[in-house]
Amino acid sequence: MRATVSLMASHGVGDPSMSRPDYEQSALHHSCLLVLLRGVGPSKPRSLQKAFDKVRRVNNIKVNDSSGLTRDIWVRYVHDHPVENNDWGDFQTHRRLLGLVTIGKFDTQTELNELCRQHESLKVRYSSTLYDSRAIFFGPTISNITNCNDKNSLGSSLSNATPIASLETIKENTGDTLNAPRLKRLQDEYTTPSNFKAQAFFYREHDLCSDLESYIAEFVNSIFWVLESKRLERSREKVERMTLLTVPFEKRDFVGMDMESRSMRKRSAGRNMKNLADLSLQAGLVEGSLGLYHNAWDTLRSINDILWLGAAEEGLCAASAVLLYSHLRDVETTLYRNASLQEGSSPLRNTPEKWRASDLTKKVTTPDQIMYETQTTTAPHMTSASSSCSSVSSILTNSSASGTSTSSSSPSTSTLSAAIYGQRGNELPANILKPDQIPSTFRKAIYNYSRFRNAAIVETEAALKAARICIEQNKPLDVAMFLQNILYITLNLSEAEYVKRFEVITDLYQQIGYNRKAAFFQRLAASKHVQQGNPNPDWSQTYRLILDSFSGYTLQLDPLEVIENASGWPALQIVVLQSLITAARRLGQSALATRHMTFLLQTQWENMSSKEQSEMAVQLQNLSAQCEGSPVPLVLESGKVIPPANLTDLPFCIDLIVKDLPAHMRPLRIKVDKADSGPFLFTPIHFSSIDRREKKKDKNKISFLWVQNNLSEVTVRLRNPLPFELIVCDMRLLTNGIVFESLPQTVTLQPHVPTYVTLHGTPIEVGQLVIQGYSTHTLGVKSNCRMKHMHGRKFPSNYLIDVIPALPKISVTTSLPQTATFSNLASSDLVITSASLTMYNGESSSCVITITNESTLPVENLEVVINSNVELDIQKKIFQIDEKELQSKLPIQANSSMDFTVFIFGEADFICPTVSQRAASIHSNSTINVLTNDYGLTAMSAGATSSNAGGTGTQSLQYASLPARFGSPSQQTYNRRNDTTNSSFRSSASGTTTVTGGGHSLATLSLPQSGANINQYAQHIEAQFRIKYSGGEGLLEGYCRQCAISFNLELLPSAQITNWDVLPAEVPSQFYLVLDVSNLTAQEMTLNYTNNKNILIEAKESCRVPIPVDRCSLEQVCAAREAEYAENMEKELCFRTQMLSFTDSISKLCSEHIAERVKINWLLSGTDIQGIASLRGIVLTAAMIDLTTVSPLHWTVLFQDTPVQPQSGIVCIAGQSAILKVVVYNQSVQPLKNLVLTIKFYQDYLNGIENKNLETRVALSGPNRVLIPLLQKNEQAEHQCSIIFFTPGRFKTSIQCYTKPKQKKSVSITNPLLSRSCPVPEMNSSQAKADAAQLLLQDITGATSYHEQQEHVWKFIPPIEVTVIKQQ
Repeated sequence: MRATVSLMASHGVGDPSMSRPDYEQSALHHSCLLVLLRGVGPSKPRSLQKAFDKVRRVNNIKVNDSSGLTRDIWVRYVHDHPVENNDWGDFQTHRRLLGLVTIGKFDTQTELNELCRQHESLKVRYSSTLYDSRAIFFGPTISNITNCNDKNSLGSSLSNATPIASLETIKENTGDTLNAPRLKRLQDEYTTPSNFKAQAFFYREHDLCSDLESYIAEFVNSIFWVLESKRLERSREKVERMTLLTVPFEKRDFVGMDMESRSMRKRSAGRNMKNLADLSLQAGLVEGSLGLYHNAWDTLRSINDILWLGAAEEGLCAASAVLLYSHLRDVETTLYRNASLQEGSSPLRNTPEKWRASDLTKKVTTPDQIMYETQTTTAPHMTSASSSCSSVSSILTNSSASGTSTSSSSPSTSTLSAAIYGQRGNELPANILKPDQIPSTFRKAIYNYSRFRNAAIVETEAALKAARICIEQNKPLDVAMFLQNILYITLNLSEAEYVKRFEVITDLYQQIGYNRKAAFFQRLAASKHVQQGNPNPDWSQTYRLILDSFSGYTLQLDPLEVIENASGWPALQIVVLQSLITAARRLGQSALATRHMTFLLQTQWENMSSKEQSEMAVQLQNLSAQCEGSPVPLVLESGKVIPPANLTDLPFCIDLIVKDLPAHMRPLRIKVDKADSGPFLFTPIHFSSIDRREKKKDKNKISFLWVQNNLSEVTVRLRNPLPFELIVCDMRLLTNGIVFESLPQTVTLQPHVPTYVTLHGTPIEVGQLVIQGYSTHTLGVKSNCRMKHMHGRKFPSNYLIDVIPALPKISVTTSLPQTATFSNLASSDLVITSASLTMYNGESSSCVITITNESTLPVENLEVVINSNVELDIQKKIFQIDEKELQSKLPIQANSSMDFTVFIFGEADFICPTVSQRAASIHSNSTINVLTNDYGLTAMSAGATSSNAGGTGTQSLQYASLPARFGSPSQQTYNRRNDTTNSSFRSSASGTTTVTGGGHSLATLSLPQSGANINQYAQHIEAQFRIKYSGGEGLLEGYCRQCAISFNLELLPSAQITNWDVLPAEVPSQFYLVLDVSNLTAQEMTLNYTNNKNILIEAKESCRVPIPVDRCSLEQVCAAREAEYAENMEKELCFRTQMLSFTDSISKLCSEHIAERVKINWLLSGTDIQGIASLRGIVLTAAMIDLTTVSPLHWTVLFQDTPVQPQSGIVCIAGQSAILKVVVYNQSVQPLKNLVLTIKFYQDYLNGIENKNLETRVALSGPNRVLIPLLQKNEQAEHQCSIIFFTPGRFKTSIQCYTKPKQKKSVSITNPLLSRSCPVPEMNSSQAKADAAQLLLQDITGATSYHEQQEHVWKFIPPIEVTVIKQQ
């Protein structure tokens, strides 16, 4: 973009130029006096820092000139100034070094002489422009001098130095004090060399230097007056005497030219006027310099002096900026910091003050690695006409577009609005450039500079000055264009200068908010530090610059912010991070390299391919092998903090579930019975409940509880996204709140396979526990994976769970073997152990349960509750626990045990259900037909068999409920109870046994064919012994625990009652209960059915046994009847059904009577297994009930006026008449109606045949059948007749009395049972309706006698045996 180089410049070869740009220059520095502030001497203690600060503080003085005008004189202190740049002082006077100030410390005269020599050498170096100089020397304290004299050692003076408040200078009068002797002045003790001509100030080492600033102000004042004299001299110089001012590379061009020509004179006049303008600007005559710059510009433009024309334009911009932006001087003063070091002793001697004071030069790792090392070598000049011209052309092309002010996002830029300019318009001169004209004028100057290759440094500095002015004007586009032009300027610089160049550009881009461009140049600067061929690569600076470039790529040091923002350019960010990792690794900072690689994986995981993810993971593993990564901040030496990085998604967490404690360990709230507070009153007003409704439920709150000191768990489902096996070590829960002891877990994750991992821990305190996530150690990096940082998953930020006080823990064992399967009942998860027991029906056993307290807390409260799959009343009969004994053994101390016994009984229904569901009695078919039979035991064999055919008109009711009645013993092959080896060899299908104490032989009956299916299933009972226990502080808080024992009880069939009947006994107070008992076991059974009668029953065989039983008394019958009547009345008469034989209360009473009095004991031969067979649930017919209960009639039989005793015989003579008198007495509480008294004679042949046709053998005088219409309570009836036996023999007399129920009138009622609402059927006749209502009322209220409703038979037992003999 550069234009063609002028003719003069094109012929210049090898002309000198400035060594390096001054990147810190601004437009305001044109008005400053340049002073070199340098430290001299071998050492620079920190105590000299205050001297540098005091000198720098004097950067502006007020001077009154000869005309009385007050001038503002500004000073710019530099640490280093190249001599080559000093040669350009005629071109721009602010480049001349006008003053020199050195600061040094000495302890001996020799050191003082060295300081003076260095000062003089600097004066000689800059003698061509130097106006004045000062030397500031700090000497030893009094104590140091004493120590040196005593020990003759100079080295010990520094270590024993003691600060003294009183210090001296050459012109300082220390004065006398009251209590201290006068101190000698340093100049009296030490003298400067004779060739030292500069003015020196002496101070002791720790002097406050209170007068130093005044001395420096005096020094600046002296420089001003020299400058003022030069200005006046220049202003009075005539045109014909003016010398032509040139830049160094122009000197050869004017050799041989006519210096007296008109153009040369104008050139000389224009250049001298421009020089005078520079001097006026430095001397504080800013407004005067504006006119001079304008005049010089006109003159130089007329002769086309391009280079100096550009200088005049730049000076015009500088003078205008001094007036418009004078506030920028205050900002500059804050940027200065002392960096005055001795010449040749520090690698920072060529670094500008601002950058040495900024963050860019702070230490990152070690001091030796961080400092700048610059080289001030001069390289051959290279032409860059094309690049320069192209850059200037771009600026001029875009000048119109950039002339307008644009907004900037940089917070550091300030704006000078038109309003401010308007307010100051009255004070500013008319010829000042307007703010909008300054950038365009700078463009022209830069364009003019660009035409000369030797002015490249001047062009660069002008572009930087213009950029800073545009920043103040808030014109970021103009700033960007000026900075872009710098890139096209080719300079012969060292690597350090290139780095500095990029850093300055970076800083300016950051000020206008162009962060990405700033980051780009920071990366360029970083690459220059370690560029190939660099003999001293500085990786520390590379690391620092790349780290500082993060903001330009929308990266932050905190990975959470990067993930949250999710902005920027992922591919570019990955490259930047890899460069940072390389720099950290080359620095030897393995911890930083590991941290940044972890940062890369955490923030850019989703932006990498699977192959890249795998490669990065392997790199991280290799880096962490050198230094393990940990989730703690890393602090650099510069003070910058590198936040922790965590591999949140490696492995990838799919689910995180907080698990409840096992069911037997969960705390339960102890239920407390609420006191009765009166009736419930409803109101639609909710009062305080309004707040509770509006209160939002915390979604993070866990509904269940954890217990202090109890192991708890959290289940995490993880997936390994890497293609290789991933080992996760030391995986723990991350918690907050109360103290929580987390247990480590190690897991190996296969590629892309979800794996469940259970993390355990123990809460140590009581309160609220906050579960935040988990920690991992994978790929050599320890990470804290918090749920709130797991993006893309619907995890809460944390889980809140309450921890209650500690509860005791118990273990339970039983004396029985465990079962293979646990309970199928509800709450089966409470089961912690099991027990199984196989018993026979009716057998008794026990189970000893041992409870061991495994905790350190006592068990103070314990309760045992039994649940089973049977009804509650049956359960209470099967399982029994002594509660008093159990409570007496409490409390259970820590590590102690206690046991209690559960008594188990094989409760079952021994009545065959197939028989009980039909009429089981031989009397069920027809009671009247049985009246003629004798009730011998032999006849019952056929009677019992006939009962299997079933009866008619009867109904059976069961009063117990069990899941199964009996089962097949043949299925219990592996049970010792069914082992056939214990069976008796006497077992046979047709074997017989003898009833002990009886003279009758009963056949052992085989089970019927239908009975083969009866023994197929055993009875299975499942029960749970639920133990609730508590103690310690948990009990005080109202919590307990509950565990359970699964109890499987198998009840095998033992004895089974298949058939039964009731027969009259020898005495009226008893009856015989005849039972068919089957042995359903696989072993021989001994059956004890009375106190002294036993019978052996082979396996799978049955036999018939008679059992004498006392009859049920009339008082019990009456009480049962009254209870039923009261119950019917209480239920308002609507719940009583029609009275049937099997639902009558008398039938229930008799059944219970038999069950209570008849207990059949059985014993399996060869074993100790024994039990009791109960007759609970036996069903009786009406005829059986009559024999079971005591007869309401009391019999008195007289033969020949002699009472006949039961079981006694009568002897009479054939052919003689005998009187038989029968008296019946009603001993019941109700009258008896329609009684029929009968007397019959028959012969029993004792072979099952009875002869009832005795018309030719016996005759009765009188009726043998008498009707008794009514027999009131306590009333008796008599009947007498005469009998004559014709032939001798043995006869039996059957005397009985039966009722004949009264037939009810026919009523059109289809349903004999009353409904719940007791509807009355519709009747056609009013009389029929009345009769029906009366019948219903009588039936419901019980007004009709029980004996009138059923057919009953009462006999004189036993039949009277009559022996008839021949007459002698």
